[in-house]
Amino acid sequence: MSTTTILDYWEPGDEPTMVLRYFYLDSEAQLAALQLRQAGIPSFITSSNAQTMLPTGQGWIGLHIRERDFDSAVGALKEAGMWEAPTDGLGPDQSWRWVLWAFAIMLVLLFAKVFLSANS
Repeated sequence: MSTTTILDYWEPGDEPTMVLRYFYLDSEAQLAALQLRQAGIPSFITSSNAQTMLPTGQGWIGLHIRERDFDSAVGALKEAGMWEAPTDGLGPDQSWRWVLWAFAIMLVLLFAKVFLSANS
């Protein structure tokens, strides 16, 4: 791994890669990649531009590593306080987000019905 380049690179097909973690913000992904670089673990980030242009809150920014570096990468991120164990299902912030969206859609439909019935 070179210390003079900002991107880590290895030949495609050399070793299998995996997504270590998904992030909502590019800055969080960059900080995690920096933490991995300091630990000597090569990584790369995907979907950063798409998530920055269209912030949907889906956490599409992926931090990729080699599969063989998984344990050391988790250790490096835990040491920095940046590791979140994957959860099954929706987290508390995600479940409330969908409730708020459903409530907003119902309000729009209610106002549309009231407006249309007042004009008839």
